[in-house]
Amino acid sequence: MSYPSYGGWCPHYYPRPYYYSWIREYPQIKTDTLNQSIQGYYPLMEEGYKILNRLSDHSFAVQVMTAAQAGNKQEVDRLMKSISSSSKISSEFSPSGIGITVDPLVETDPCCKLAMFLKWGR
Repeated sequence: MSYPSYGGWCPHYYPRPYYYSWIREYPQIKTDTLNQSIQGYYPLMEEGYKILNRLSDHSFAVQVMTAAQAGNKQEVDRLMKSISSSSKISSEFSPSGIGITVDPLVETDPCCKLAMFLKWGR
């Protein structure tokens, strides 16, 4: 005699609730580090605005895109670093766009990072 296959499902099976013999305790919430990160992020946002304003200048955008099209990463990095000296700016590019990362100059305890991805092709 064979029984019908239930595919692993049994109509009379009820899962047992999990009972924990301990109560997990979490540390008290402290927002000090988050607030420090937020305060450190404001200057990065200002740098981001500087970068966007500079890239919106047609002649500068042509220089960056021409260097990127030629695969000249050193020139693209030089142009991007010419925008600001108060933060570390790095970039990656492809035929479809550019990725720009802004980090604080102080790297002892990095709080945050600003990343932008701008499309310039298809």
